[in-house]
Amino acid sequence: MEQAAFTREELMRRLEEHRRKKKVLIETIQKEMHDRIKERTGEDVTSFNVW
Repeated sequence: MEQAAFTREELMRRLEEHRRKKKVLIETIQKEMHDRIKERTGEDVTSFNVW
């Protein structure tokens, strides 16, 4: 099966979609981590280090 070449617009659309999904995932993980740490320690978290 041959793979068709992507156009620049298609690649840019895919890249932006990937960035959007990553941002949503990171926000979800940060909220969950914040809730777990607050529940465990009773203190608010000021920052997170996400790779």
